[in-house]
Amino acid sequence: MPRRVPVERWTADGPRADADWLADEAPLEILIEHSFKDQRRTASWGITLRTPGHDDELALGLLFSEGRIGGAADVEPVEVLDAARVRVAFGAHVDLDLGRPRAATAACGFCGSPDLPVTEALEDKGFRMTYEALARLPALLEARQGQFQDTGAVHAAALFDAAGGLVAVREDIGRHNAVDKLIGWALLQRILPLEQTGLLLSGRAGFELVHKAARAGIPFVAAIGAPTTLSVDLARNANVTLAGFLRPTKVNVYAGNWRLRRLSRGPISL
Repeated sequence: MPRRVPVERWTADGPRADADWLADEAPLEILIEHSFKDQRRTASWGITLRTPGHDDELALGLLFSEGRIGGAADVEPVEVLDAARVRVAFGAHVDLDLGRPRAATAACGFCGSPDLPVTEALEDKGFRMTYEALARLPALLEARQGQFQDTGAVHAAALFDAAGGLVAVREDIGRHNAVDKLIGWALLQRILPLEQTGLLLSGRAGFELVHKAARAGIPFVAAIGAPTTLSVDLARNANVTLAGFLRPTKVNVYAGNWRLRRLSRGPISL
């Protein structure tokens, strides 16, 4: 939750004492309990900085989006106290890479990784939506960004359906954390892959966010901010629709424009 702190506000009239709401930023260690030579051992998978809340979703979503687990069945329910403890289910075959402890910041999901992940192209499962439904999403997301309205310091990510309704919303100081929380939520709901769902981002659409979407089976990514060259290349190769600079009156479509239609007027041309 946001925390209220003292602040001195300056204007041309001079300073005045006040208070301000700040976004909560705190480290979370992810502990992995797994089998090793017929014994159960616990190792640290790393530390991430995040906004506290939905930490079980964050741990699961992070492990899934980085390809370490294949689904919720690979692990037991996550226990969150001082750390997030993830217990690997007996018999599950997972690649946790415990020999390389990692420390993630709130800025980049793949910073510190030796190479970029390979993303397979998604099959077309029929997801389509109208421009009119897409254009309504920024206002819907803004109304659900309570922590951003209080602090101005957190990102938001949302899952939306083809009709333009928001399915779930998460906020976090890290844009990739917000997405991982959504993916973790979907894992717990047993609704992956998200083949009939889009991903809405409050900021830019970087490579790591498009990769996470494709990994979760999400065919449509829309961002209030800009994409990057690498994210556009990935979207085109992965058969993901990528839209940026989304506003109530306009949007740029960089890949997969055939998933976006106008009411009774066919697909939008690039």
